[in-house]
Amino acid sequence: MFLTVAECRGFRAAARQLGITPSAVSQAIRSLEKRVGAPLFSRTTRSVSLTEAGERLLAHTRPAVDMLSAGLDAASGLGGEITGRLRINAPRPILPLLANRLLPDFFDAYPNVELELVGEDRPIDIVAEGFDAGIRLGNFVQIDMVAVWLTPPERFVVVGTPALFRKHGRPSSPSDLQNFRCILLRQSVRALDHWQFVVDGKRIMVGVEGPLVINDIETCVRSALRGAGLFQVPHSLVMSYLESGDLQAVLEPYCEEVPGLSLYYPSRNQSLPKLRAFVDFATQRMRRAFKPDDYLPKPMAG
Repeated sequence: MFLTVAECRGFRAAARQLGITPSAVSQAIRSLEKRVGAPLFSRTTRSVSLTEAGERLLAHTRPAVDMLSAGLDAASGLGGEITGRLRINAPRPILPLLANRLLPDFFDAYPNVELELVGEDRPIDIVAEGFDAGIRLGNFVQIDMVAVWLTPPERFVVVGTPALFRKHGRPSSPSDLQNFRCILLRQSVRALDHWQFVVDGKRIMVGVEGPLVINDIETCVRSALRGAGLFQVPHSLVMSYLESGDLQAVLEPYCEEVPGLSLYYPSRNQSLPKLRAFVDFATQRMRRAFKPDDYLPKPMAG
């Protein structure tokens, strides 16, 4: 009940979700607050918010409940039923790729699974934030994590519009980028103002300058399409624009190949039937070579 009130930010909303009366929720929370010895929620006529004590309790309660749910799912999975909510965290730019390659066939195969895809560009603790698994670029393996390869390796390419190259010329080496305006991607608190290349078999970092800094890859690509500057981006994200000629790639001999996407999850979760089903389904669909339309809207069936 505490978790539901915290997530719904209200007693009535929590009661509706739990299928009980608001008074039962209030009574349970009062009992919990008495046990804790401090108020857990600040209540007004319009809103309910967590107190400092509530925030601390939430930080410890959510992982514990997730572990309990995982245990219950694993135990009930012995019967072979694949059901329940599956929460996957992934970078926002790859959500179209997941939708195009997995949907709606995944629901046809597993109609009792509710799939929640949450786009998040910042690195997070998937356990603390209640996710069953995450997807990230590269081999992401931490303590108590299992990583499964999803997509082929690919290159980070530098792209710009034909008009921009006609006006300013084309860089012939990575060091030439210092003479071009570039679009910088901001991640968390810092902008990525150094781009990586391979020169004579060695990795080098080249400093680049704006004047444009954006914290969203899709908007960076759109800005590159408008001729605002050069942008370094995974090749698969701009394949359609390269094929149409709206963007052109430069410095390709120096572009580094990086590992593809990996699906990762806590080792204790590998017994969950719903997660095993998703891993098997996703690896079958995601490991083929990229195509230009992977990130484009698909026409409706029929």
